[in-house]
Amino acid sequence: MQVALIGLGTAALLAAPFLAPAHAQGAPGEAPPPAVTVEQVRLADVTEQETFTGRVEAAESVEVLARVQGYLGPRQFEEGAEVEKGDILFTIDPAPYEAAVARAEAAVQSARAALELTQLNYERQQTLIERRTASQAALDEARANRDQAEATLRQQEAALRLARLDLGYTQIAAPISGRIGIASFSQGALVGPDSGPLARIVQQDPMRVAFPVPQHLLVGEDGYAKRKDEVAVKLRLADGSEYPHQGDILFTNIEANEGTDSVMMHASMPNPDRLLYDKQLVDAIVAAKTPEEKLMMPQSALLIDQQGTYTLLVNGEDKVEQRRITTGEQRGPAIVITGGLVAGDRVIVAGQQKVRPGMQVVPQDATPTKQATASTDR
Repeated sequence: MQVALIGLGTAALLAAPFLAPAHAQGAPGEAPPPAVTVEQVRLADVTEQETFTGRVEAAESVEVLARVQGYLGPRQFEEGAEVEKGDILFTIDPAPYEAAVARAEAAVQSARAALELTQLNYERQQTLIERRTASQAALDEARANRDQAEATLRQQEAALRLARLDLGYTQIAAPISGRIGIASFSQGALVGPDSGPLARIVQQDPMRVAFPVPQHLLVGEDGYAKRKDEVAVKLRLADGSEYPHQGDILFTNIEANEGTDSVMMHASMPNPDRLLYDKQLVDAIVAAKTPEEKLMMPQSALLIDQQGTYTLLVNGEDKVEQRRITTGEQRGPAIVITGGLVAGDRVIVAGQQKVRPGMQVVPQDATPTKQATASTDR
């Protein structure tokens, strides 16, 4: 019996070195704190903006017409080129109109001579009346002839002015400066006021952009109608590039579209490089001229459940917290935060699925690759 007790004591002493290390390492299966990636909530300059589908339109567009009838002479411009106001574009055979001017000038000279003759006769009759050698009827007739000759002269002078106008219309000049399109008629064609446009000229600089704006963005104190001097218009071209110039809002239409409840807005856009064309489709971006500082959070930190939006953040003790937040507009990879967070809060952007509120974690700071800027679209 004594031998058995000694054996048990020896076994306990032999087991002690193996039990002590296990007790010192803690309970079996306990894992180290998980690592998560965090990024700080930051204040950034954000430009309020809205994007609309717009169409470029020429501020001025003129169809060149023939004002007199005749045979068309050589074209005096290059199709597709820019022309200046007053440049001669077409000529119409002037010979018939030169003859009409000569005929009208001869008629004026004849009428002037007739007026001089009747004036002399009237003066002669006045002298005879004073001498009592002519009747009052003869004087009245001389006066009437003189007045009629004077009226005839005025009529012929008007005909001369009209003939000279018609002769001037044989030189068809550009009414505005701009880019001219294709000539509709060739040399030798018979043209006139009823022939239709000979060509079309569109003003190139500046251009206009028209785009529909919903009424809720126009009305109120913050609407574009009252803030048009505080916003600028930028364009995005068909290839996705940003147009290098910005313009200003000119006016809005006087009526809304019944189908879309929107109002067409027009903006003036400089076009010194001739990148804009009439009827071109573009994206019109209406942006505030002065940026506004707002709180921004990466979208990857945004979580949603049945109660709304929230995020998981790491506090100063490196423990996870759940925070209910309110959000604003989206800005590229970031989102505006309007409530629930402050600048400097560390939100979890990767690893949310392996943590829960109250858990100890190992935060790893992320280097933002792209922050929300004023040029980021919604």
